[in-house]
Amino acid sequence: MFKKTSCAVGTLALCGLLNTATAADIAAGTVINVDNIDQVKSQTFEGRPLSDLILPTQEKMIREFGLQMRLRASEELPIDPRLVSATEEHAGKVTLDDKNRLQNFVTGMPFANIDANNPADGIKLAYNFMRGPWFADVVDYNPMYFALINGQKGFEREQHWRFARYLANGALNPALADPSGEVAKYEVVLNKYPNDSRGLGVLTIQYTDARLPDVYAYVRSVRRVRRLSSNAWADPLSSTDLLNDESFGMNLDPSWYEDWKLLGKRWMLASVHSTVEVPAEGDERFPMIDMSKAPYWNILDDWEPREVYVVEGKPGRGHLLNRKVQYYDANLYAPMLHWQEFYDRKNELWRIENCNYRPTKRNDGSMAPTVTYVPVYDLQRLHATIVFANPEGRFNYEGAKASEFSPQAIPRLIN
Repeated sequence: MFKKTSCAVGTLALCGLLNTATAADIAAGTVINVDNIDQVKSQTFEGRPLSDLILPTQEKMIREFGLQMRLRASEELPIDPRLVSATEEHAGKVTLDDKNRLQNFVTGMPFANIDANNPADGIKLAYNFMRGPWFADVVDYNPMYFALINGQKGFEREQHWRFARYLANGALNPALADPSGEVAKYEVVLNKYPNDSRGLGVLTIQYTDARLPDVYAYVRSVRRVRRLSSNAWADPLSSTDLLNDESFGMNLDPSWYEDWKLLGKRWMLASVHSTVEVPAEGDERFPMIDMSKAPYWNILDDWEPREVYVVEGKPGRGHLLNRKVQYYDANLYAPMLHWQEFYDRKNELWRIENCNYRPTKRNDGSMAPTVTYVPVYDLQRLHATIVFANPEGRFNYEGAKASEFSPQAIPRLIN
C-alpha cells in the first residue's frame, strides 16, 4: 500500500513538473523584440530554451538594431524525391583530392554523410550547398528587387538585378550537363534598373577542376563585353553590401578558401516559411520594411527552430574577409544557409547576411525551399542591402540552354 501511494505521489509530482514546463513554453505568434528579449530568453519554445535558440549575433541585432522575430511552429519542408534517389545512387563515390577539389561528382548531394564531430567535414557542407541541385538545376530571377538603405538616413534607392544560375555539372536533368565535363556552373548578376547603372554586373563561369573562374562584364560605354580578372569573384558587387562570392548566399568553389572547419551542431531560429513577398507592381514596392525609425531596414517575419551545422570558412590573404561563420540547415536535402557572420581583416564583426526561405512549386512541378528575401547588414557602415526574390522567378524551366549564359548573351540578358 505504501509503495503504491509513493508511486502515485511520484507520478503526480512528475505530471506537475511536465505541466509547469508546458505552461512555460512560449506561444507561437509571440514576437521577440528589444522590449521582451530578457523575459523570453528565460522561457522555452517547443521545449527548447530560447536562450539556446537565439544566436548571439541575432540577440545583438534585436538589442541594438531593432530586429523582431515572430515565432512559428516548426514544420518540415517538402523534398524532391528525385534528389533523394540520386543521392542514394551515388552515395560514397565523391571524394576530395589533396587540394580539396571535388572528384567523381555526378549528381545528387555530393556528401551524404556529415560527421558533426569532424572539423574537416566543414568543406563537405560548403560543397553540398554549392554543387548539389537542391535549390534547382536552373534558376532565373528576372529581376530581383534590391532596397539600399542608409541606417541613419533611411531608404536610398531601388535597384533591379537579374540573377540567373545554370548547373552544368550535378544537375538532376542530365540534358543540362556540359558535354566537355569542364564547366561546373554559370551565374549572372546584371543590373537592369535604374538606367544610370543598367548593364553593371558580371557573368561568372566556374569549372569542375576548380581553376579560377572566367569573369565577364558588359561595358556600357562601348557596348562591348570585356573579360575581367579572375580575382573579381571576391570583389564588392557594385554599390551593394555584397561581395561577388556571396550572391545566392555563396558563389565560389570551396577549394579557393584557405580553410573550412565544422564547429559543431546546434539549434537556432530560422525563417523557412517566410510570409514576405515583394509586390511586382506599384509605387509601394517595399511595404514590409519598417522605415518609420532607424535603422530603417527591419522586416517582421516568421522564425522557427531548426537544427544546423556551424561552419567557419577562411578565405586567406587577398580577400576582404578574415573569416565567415555560417549556419547550414542539418537537412541533407535542403542545406539552406540561414545566417552568415562576416568578420573583417581585423577579425571584427563587419556584416551579417540572413537568408529567408519558403517552400515553392517549381516549373517542373517539384517542390523545394526557395529564397524569399536576403538582408545583408553592414554594421560598421550602418548600411543594408535587402534582396527580394521576384514571385515570378523561374526554376527548372523548359528550354534552358547553356548558350543563354555565354559572354555574347550578356546584352540580351539585360533585357
